[in-house]
Amino acid sequence: MSQPLTEADIIFPHLSNTPNLSSTLSSLRRSTLSTHNRLTSIISDSNFVTTVASAYDLPLVANERCGSWYIPPSQKSGSVYFKSTDGHMGEWSFSLRRLNLQLLDVVGKWGGAVVVDSTRRGKSMPDALSKTTPIWCCVMNRAIFGEEKKQETSLFTPPQAVSESEHAQMEKRIDGFVRQFLEICKPNIPDLRSKLQKPLRPIWITQKSSLPESPPSFPDFHPIVLCTASRRVHGAEASESGYIQGAADDHEAWSHGLTSPLFWKHKDALITTSEEDAPALIKKLISSEKASNAIATLINPTTQIYISPSSNIELKTFDTVIGATPTPFSPDEIKRAGVRNYLHLPCQPGKLGSRDLRTQLPRLIPFISSLSYEVGKILLCCPTGKDLSVGTALALLCLYANDTGVLDTGTPRPAREIGKAFIKQRLSWITTSDPALNPSRSTLQSVNAVLLESRDPKGSIPIPLRPSSIPLSSPSPRQSLPSTIFTTLQSPTTNDPAPWLFTRTLTSALPTHPSGRVTGTATFTLCPLPANFPPTLLYAEEGAFVTDTGVEFGVRKRYVYQLKGTDDEDGGEYISVSFFNDEAMPRSSIEDGVGGKGEGVGGLFVEMGELIPTTANPGVDMVEGMLQAKNKETHLCAQDLYTASWSFGRGWGEADDGGM
Repeated sequence: MSQPLTEADIIFPHLSNTPNLSSTLSSLRRSTLSTHNRLTSIISDSNFVTTVASAYDLPLVANERCGSWYIPPSQKSGSVYFKSTDGHMGEWSFSLRRLNLQLLDVVGKWGGAVVVDSTRRGKSMPDALSKTTPIWCCVMNRAIFGEEKKQETSLFTPPQAVSESEHAQMEKRIDGFVRQFLEICKPNIPDLRSKLQKPLRPIWITQKSSLPESPPSFPDFHPIVLCTASRRVHGAEASESGYIQGAADDHEAWSHGLTSPLFWKHKDALITTSEEDAPALIKKLISSEKASNAIATLINPTTQIYISPSSNIELKTFDTVIGATPTPFSPDEIKRAGVRNYLHLPCQPGKLGSRDLRTQLPRLIPFISSLSYEVGKILLCCPTGKDLSVGTALALLCLYANDTGVLDTGTPRPAREIGKAFIKQRLSWITTSDPALNPSRSTLQSVNAVLLESRDPKGSIPIPLRPSSIPLSSPSPRQSLPSTIFTTLQSPTTNDPAPWLFTRTLTSALPTHPSGRVTGTATFTLCPLPANFPPTLLYAEEGAFVTDTGVEFGVRKRYVYQLKGTDDEDGGEYISVSFFNDEAMPRSSIEDGVGGKGEGVGGLFVEMGELIPTTANPGVDMVEGMLQAKNKETHLCAQDLYTASWSFGRGWGEADDGGM
């Protein structure tokens, strides 16, 4: 018998039809942060940027990747890569991978430059402009001028963003950065000195700054005007009539694949398109753009090594082609282009391709040695033109290029002459030729493994002379500990359909937040995502939470586990845990994973630190102990400060042969 209707049933329909305050605010925020609002904010900030360039009569240089969105392509004179992470408190650094020497060419031609970047709500300027670039200017000045202009080569930082204490700590590191630059990168100082008549000096400009009425002269230094494109927003975005500070930052999360050149090319159409129709228009623009021919980048100081994407590239201008791609160019395509020498290095897309590269790179030596005539212009290509091809080019430069960039393909460089400093120096040739050619850490690890670990690249694997005899699937190298653990976590699988059993203890320091114990079952489901995403598992749990006072609650929770790497090529893999974005995927099932574009990946929760062998009893052999890790940093969320630790049985880290 059905239940009779009550007053609540009549007056109040299902709660899903009555949004709560939280969902209403989230909806308003999403509306405020719409693609249309972002693009109009970018255009507004771009007008300020071009005004700054006119006020100083200096060319515009984008600090990638954010800066390019604020500069019309016709007014862009170059790009640099100054990372904010190199300016974080206590982490100040001078990057040996991103030397940004191309900025000196712009300064040498124009007398200075305006470097453009932005930052999101909460800061007046990004660390890349307040600290990373000033460190670079100081290192360049001291390396080029030495004691000649000692006073002018001091470190300059903006007092409104950098305290006296932080400035002093940064300055203590400068001389060490200079030594590293000179000893590892071995720059051509006379050549750099020919581009600068006087030291570099940073000048900071925001939308609150007063601009000169006429272009000023700077007789004592070359001005590096560091322009923060966006004005600072103190309140919520909704109070700014749609204006978004740092609208171009992290464009992958909102652009639907739109790039800055595509935006400027079709600016008017994009601005006049409704929010609902914008994704379809962007998809159409991207499809039409993909038909354009790729442009190969010459790697200076060589005169014959080029790097490009493997699709839509004109092969007929090259004598030798080396492709790190999933599938080879067809024999007919190679023949029609007149390519004399072709080597296919079978590599899968994404991170798996970086691992494949480790087994494929040793084939460079017999291939180059088998050439009985001049190799001519060499094209190295991969699907993106920015990763595997860069790793292949780096190996080629280390093995065959002399210090002036001339290739001697007769005999590869002896292994004893190749070290990490040497590899970094050759890598700087590539990143200076094009800052966008910045390979992943996994790819650099593969190059290091081939050139350093074996000390004999020719002996790393059996090497057939013909590319066609190499199978498309090569044996993978031994996994790292985090990678092994990440792979083992996946459940359910065909071999083991059972979920994990879990127990979690929650301890709160706040009387308003209960402590207790959670027990239940959990699954780690592998999420299929595009190649630019790290390997991802959706963690889903069901269980019961029993508080210390005996109260029991049912719990369901999801997190996102990802296997990531660090920006430093010497760093290792680690596992990060993020919150699941319920707002982006409110009614999703476990089978939906984190969405086709990773929309279910929320904010960072914790990151697993280094796995360290330990033991409960000091006298017990370490091999019999556990592997333990703590989170890298504590995580503040509302009023709680989260910490985490993990323990694994030693068998989790064992390879097939029983070793670590």
